[in-house]
Amino acid sequence: MTGTPPRDGVRDDPDIELTFATEVAAPRSRLFAALTEARHLEHWFCARASSDPRPGGDLVMAWDGSGASAEPFRGQWTRVTPPDACGYHGGHAGYPDGNAGSVTFELEPLAVGTRLRTRHTLPGRPDYEPIATLYRAAWPRALARLVAYLTPEPTI
Repeated sequence: MTGTPPRDGVRDDPDIELTFATEVAAPRSRLFAALTEARHLEHWFCARASSDPRPGGDLVMAWDGSGASAEPFRGQWTRVTPPDACGYHGGHAGYPDGNAGSVTFELEPLAVGTRLRTRHTLPGRPDYEPIATLYRAAWPRALARLVAYLTPEPTI
């Protein structure tokens, strides 16, 4: 990634934006709950969570397993507008400057289900490129788990 030349020793690199579009066979209200409520996050996104989904409310998530950070993600909800959109910002000491970036979810109704647009924004610095590479692979897997979690079981 290239950025603008340093100005007084400060780089003005553009942010790294990872974007994903996912169709989910669930109404927006159900998808919004899965994105914001701890009891749902623990089924598809992380091992443990606590969430106060309101602007400024706390969001804490922890993962288990190989490669998982020993430190939980700690953040705050920055946007909560049910059932249209939500977003958070945070991190832990394992990230440069403790910053894991910002995540926003936008929910668009479809004839059947909902289109989810996920955007993860990271600082546009070279030390974030390896993190962006990891997230480029991790988000599609997480979103596939979300789709599976919200897909109704076929009836016989």
